[in-house]
Amino acid sequence: MRDRHSDLKSSKEQKKKTRSKKEEEAYIAALQSADIEATEEGIRKYLLDRRRKAQMKRRRRLLVIAIIFVAIDLMVIGLWHYIVQEENTLEVSFYHLSSDKVDSGFRIVQLSDLHLHEFGEKNSELVEWVSRLDPDIIVITGDMNMHYNDDVHVVTELCEQLVQITKVYYVMGNHEWVDHIDRHTDIRDKIVATGVTLLHNSYIGLEINGNRVFVGGLTNEVSNYDKYSGPKFMEKFMAEDGFHLLLVHYPEYFLGKLNDYTIDLAMCGHTHGGVVRLPIIGGLFSSDQGFLPKLYEGMQTVDGGSTVVVSRGLGGDGYIPRINNNPEIVVVDVNWY
Repeated sequence: MRDRHSDLKSSKEQKKKTRSKKEEEAYIAALQSADIEATEEGIRKYLLDRRRKAQMKRRRRLLVIAIIFVAIDLMVIGLWHYIVQEENTLEVSFYHLSSDKVDSGFRIVQLSDLHLHEFGEKNSELVEWVSRLDPDIIVITGDMNMHYNDDVHVVTELCEQLVQITKVYYVMGNHEWVDHIDRHTDIRDKIVATGVTLLHNSYIGLEINGNRVFVGGLTNEVSNYDKYSGPKFMEKFMAEDGFHLLLVHYPEYFLGKLNDYTIDLAMCGHTHGGVVRLPIIGGLFSSDQGFLPKLYEGMQTVDGGSTVVVSRGLGGDGYIPRINNNPEIVVVDVNWY
């Protein structure tokens, strides 16, 4: 055992000597190629020079890494600043609709999906914009609150100001519905107390600039359409003779469920404009339509002939920030010109 141990030790020492010899020969060859005398002093200077170069290389590498991290930090800060600024910059979208049921033009302003966001103190900026647009009626298509949050003063204060401008018609979205139906809060009573007309699977007949207009509000989700007498409401609503304006939070109704009706104008929300809007591609995601939703913003004529306007909304649910997607006030002019 001792002889074997001694042989192993001797073998290791021999390899170490061989490696040292090879390193020394490599140093001498490098020195000679650099025209440096292969003396002990020359080798020492060569090694010091190599060490300095290696340190400088490490420092440059660390500097590059630091610059990359600083650049990433600045990009993140810049993007976040852009998102925050964009989420507080209102945009007005104008649409025009022609109808042979209308003799004198009228203007509708739509607000949707505020989610307790505020544009100025008590939403003063938002109210000022709406007032300057001079609507004949204002419609609200739901999700102005945040479900499971009982403090809805942002919603009620806004409604109290809007009714000073003109008549306001409100249909609940899924956030109001959860608090009203599932949690049995008094959100419905608080909204009604502001003076707005809350339409819950009901409609009202109006005279707007001499035109007979029926404004209906379909409240329930698509999956509960039959459960909460949706078909009965729609049959009665569509039987009226005049211009039909349907307020329904969910545009998904027009991916099949309501395509048997030809509605003059349906106004929806819910999609938040696809949350992230990509150039060329458009809206990225909607909770009920998934990725690359079909109905997420703008005015479209769907199967069945209904004209549908989907608002991008004013706020967000707090999970994913809106990107390239300003909060939107929608204006629809019917036979305006």
